[in-house]
Amino acid sequence: MAVYTEVPYDELAAFLRAYDIGDVVSFKGIAEGVENSNYLLDTTQGRFILTLYEKRVRPDDLPFFLGLLEHLSANGLTCPQPVAGRDGQALRELCGR
Repeated sequence: MAVYTEVPYDELAAFLRAYDIGDVVSFKGIAEGVENSNYLLDTTQGRFILTLYEKRVRPDDLPFFLGLLEHLSANGLTCPQPVAGRDGQALRELCGR
């Protein structure tokens, strides 16, 4: 299973208050994958994938990867697009990740 970090519901709900994506309807781990913890998140405003980058990824590298995803998406490539919070930041910490 590719969920290495478990996210308690109350921590998820508090984390999502920084975003305008609605309230949690359902939340479950995605078994596929080998590097990070991924969750399928359904909210009152849509479906999202929450990725927790695990310790195998250097935190200093994350802004580059998020910027690359934003660039690719803005130029027509179908790929995950980071969701920014109300403060414009897409990168945050949840459960130590």
